[in-house]
Amino acid sequence: MKILSAQQIKACDQYTMLNEPISSIGLMNRAGTCLFDFIQQSYSFQKYTIVCGPGNNGGDGLVIGQLLFKNNVEVNIIVLKGTYTEECLSQLNYARELNVPILEIDALQQIEQLAFENDTCIVDALFGIGIARPIEGLAAVLIQKLNTVSCYKLAIDMPSGLSPDCLFESNQSNTIVANETLTIQLPKLAFMFPENDAFVGKFHMIDIGLSEAFIESVSDTFEYIDENIIEKSILPRPASAHKGTFGHALLIAGSPNKIGASIISAKAALRSGCGMLTVLLPTEGSVAMNCALPEAMLITPQHSHKIEYEKYGAIALGPGLGTSIDAVKLVKDVLNNYTQPLVIDADALNILALYPELMETLNLHCLLTPHPKEFDRLTKAHSTTMQRFISQKEFATKYKVNIVLKGHHTSIVTYDGKVYFNSNGNNGMSTAGSGDALTGILLGLSAQNYPINVAAYIGVFAHGYAGDIAAFQHSKTALIASDIVNSLGEFFKRYEKA
Repeated sequence: MKILSAQQIKACDQYTMLNEPISSIGLMNRAGTCLFDFIQQSYSFQKYTIVCGPGNNGGDGLVIGQLLFKNNVEVNIIVLKGTYTEECLSQLNYARELNVPILEIDALQQIEQLAFENDTCIVDALFGIGIARPIEGLAAVLIQKLNTVSCYKLAIDMPSGLSPDCLFESNQSNTIVANETLTIQLPKLAFMFPENDAFVGKFHMIDIGLSEAFIESVSDTFEYIDENIIEKSILPRPASAHKGTFGHALLIAGSPNKIGASIISAKAALRSGCGMLTVLLPTEGSVAMNCALPEAMLITPQHSHKIEYEKYGAIALGPGLGTSIDAVKLVKDVLNNYTQPLVIDADALNILALYPELMETLNLHCLLTPHPKEFDRLTKAHSTTMQRFISQKEFATKYKVNIVLKGHHTSIVTYDGKVYFNSNGNNGMSTAGSGDALTGILLGLSAQNYPINVAAYIGVFAHGYAGDIAAFQHSKTALIASDIVNSLGEFFKRYEKA
């Protein structure tokens, strides 16, 4: 599912109107009706106050108000006066004809006198995506007033004051703090960053029938990973396959006090479908690995100098590895001698940060999987997720690598500049070993001839899917990394092809 910019969405509106064809007011009526239908099906509020701006977002809100009124729901409409669009003015006049209670605001005193009962749902239809700068003046005062009341708040398309394209940092007091956002057709870039969660709340995508042909034609955009892209990307498993068909993976992980990281990663790699797995780990971990995962083959450090890298279809290194002299030597050796899919995680990333000259050995087959602190060690300190995302794109472009930056909506930037945001997962996955599980998943997929960038978004989605299954079974609080690994089968049962 694509994430379009505000400009692209407006172009999609125009294309839809010209090619469906449908008039602008007709499209507004359809949007408002779809929003109304969702509200009626999803909520049971007895009273609504629709707060509308003078633009087309306000027009959508006016349609919602008209339909609530026609369905005998108690509704009041507040309109912030301004230069009305033709469509908004038409909807306002129709609401007047219906005798919907309307208050038009153009003075500070009117805002000060506003009062809301606690059982009223406030619907924010002030600005939507039609905003390119921070809100000031009377609109800012109105938003501040709305944020002081304890009513439940629904934002239409965007919380007013929040830029869909993150063109500016939101002012906490001049941006609607919504409980939920009913966004039209597609998610917005601003929804992908945790700093905006307080404004957006939970978001729902309301399909209003915008042109799918236009959306598919837009190439300069971001992707929101959903079921469609996963179903298209999963490879079939040939009936005549054998273990060699699905690749031989090498996992380099673990140190004397962190054998668990290698076990979690190894289990995840095999559960993700690779045909064979060899694990290079400390001698102290051999018994534990053999007991936990007898399917894995082992190499211990005294034999590491004999590794034939070319025999492996993919390698992952880093989980629990440590940053000892031997670990540094091993990471350098892999980076300098292996040119196939390479997943670099955890301490391998920390070693990269300690020896930045190693960055020059990175290439388009490399997949880096940092959490925010690891990424900052590689680059610089960042104060916001948006700033870190910008650096992620710059880093991927500079070194021609793929980066999975873990977070609420994990972002993936590929070597060719393509960007994906994940759509699943939960905060119960914020637990020790969760990242090790992801590394194993990515390794297992990469060994099966998935291009590294495709393995990245499938792996991240599979990790989140399994995490959601695990949370359902065990709760978010009780979830541990092994639960994620043990739930991977549910992902493949849903998506694998014969």
